[in-house]
Amino acid sequence: MIVELADYVTRLQYEDLSERAIEVGKQVILDSYGNMIFGRYSEASERILKYATLADSVIKNEELVSLLGERNVRTSTDHAVFIHTMMARCADLDDGYRHAMGHPGSVLVPLLLSMAQLHRNDGKQMITAIVSAYDVYARLGEAINPFMYRERGFDATGVCGAVAAAALVCKLTNADTKQTKDAMGIASLFTGGLIEYQNDGTSGKILCSGWAALTGLRAVRLASCGFTGPDAALEGRYGFFQAFKGTSGHCDTRDVLNGLGIDFKVTSIYFKRHACQRGLHATLDAMLELREDYHLTPSEIKSVEVKTSSFVYRLTNPKPKTAIGAQASTQFTSAVALKYGRMDSEELIFDSFTDPEVHELVEKITVTLDDDVQEYLADHPTHFCAAHVVITTYDSHVHERWMPVPLGDIETPFGWNMLEQKFNRLLAGTPFDHTHKERFEMIQYMENLTDVDKLLVYKRLD
Repeated sequence: MIVELADYVTRLQYEDLSERAIEVGKQVILDSYGNMIFGRYSEASERILKYATLADSVIKNEELVSLLGERNVRTSTDHAVFIHTMMARCADLDDGYRHAMGHPGSVLVPLLLSMAQLHRNDGKQMITAIVSAYDVYARLGEAINPFMYRERGFDATGVCGAVAAAALVCKLTNADTKQTKDAMGIASLFTGGLIEYQNDGTSGKILCSGWAALTGLRAVRLASCGFTGPDAALEGRYGFFQAFKGTSGHCDTRDVLNGLGIDFKVTSIYFKRHACQRGLHATLDAMLELREDYHLTPSEIKSVEVKTSSFVYRLTNPKPKTAIGAQASTQFTSAVALKYGRMDSEELIFDSFTDPEVHELVEKITVTLDDDVQEYLADHPTHFCAAHVVITTYDSHVHERWMPVPLGDIETPFGWNMLEQKFNRLLAGTPFDHTHKERFEMIQYMENLTDVDKLLVYKRLD
């Protein structure tokens, strides 16, 4: 299978892409780019930049690429990629693919920008590379998920991201099919990532993408030196699929190669509205709809019940201790959404830690494992966010909302207008803010882009 995927990546040309694949390819670049800029100036940025100063290496001048937001500062490609992937995960607003799980954009777009700067790729080459890499990520993830994630705790961002990253770099460097196969095969042997960080809110979330990107990048370098990867790296007896299939033994590889070059998986990506774990988005959408429809205020709310499946029930945590923990807490995110009518910023999370009204709302929220929702998830395994929210007010009114799929997914996609609003929010208050319109248009019409350098610095773009 890996030979066929490598051949597809190698042969794909911009002219082969559908209009929709080109459009969404540009949108995922825009979305992750906005997340990178936000992360550069986020609460975690001090730790990220501290890492950047420690991670020194002896490098040749031609290997230097720009560090986002730093005037006249360049670093090694490896450091820039790792640092930029961390930045892309800070907001918890990066894209995802529900059928494959995980967040391909936070792995692939930071890698794309650094490699395109290094190898002087133009906009059409960048779009083609990102579409092909999303295809690799999604097709591998579809075969092993949701069972790899739910049953074994592997993070598809890392597991599938490394192989897709190798494909991306090969495409940008014009590697042939054999080198691409070897690089993807090598990456598949050394990929991984676990989601235990979700249980205590520690830092693994923002680190996973970087490991995946660097694993892919190093695999390409090894392949260019003649190191080889297995021809059966995916389906072999001790290969990728065998290693990462769920404890139930589930692994469906029948569609890995189906529709290559026709069914571009990037077109099924989702974009995030809420700055939290994706499993909570349907719950928050239901909360916000009820809040708006019935003009609910915190003082009117007597109780809130979130009826959900085991997938969301595991995120029950009324007293998170960190921002990452808060982003994975059903009660905390719901309380913030009910009070403020949004859950879309890091600043809002930190402010809510000391907000007595938010904590009072948290105490009113219960999360229950519901047989009906559990049965629905069994019949619709990709609708893992599904939730039934019931809000009871002090005047004895009961308001209910069933939400199987959150906004921003393929059933309710974001358009350019919504993405622009989100992009502007991510850049607000940063040195990039005054050029947000030019940057947005640069990516919206990326097929005309000849110089990616402008995206990495915050000086005026004229």
